[in-house]
Amino acid sequence: MDKQHIPEALYDDALEYFGDRAKADDWLQTENIALGLVSPAYLCRTEEGLRQVTDLLNRLKETGHI
Repeated sequence: MDKQHIPEALYDDALEYFGDRAKADDWLQTENIALGLVSPAYLCRTEEGLRQVTDLLNRLKETGHI
């Protein structure tokens, strides 16, 4: 997976939440309905997109769902 646009801290949080690299990578690369059918990795290319991805991952970590 190309992680050049994904900050290390965000990747580490995704890895911690999903429990393994394959699941974290899959979540980061898959279009997400909560993000307007865009992948988290794609959104990480902009500051606003990164904020949206971080917010979504934080909601997942806090509640277990969106």
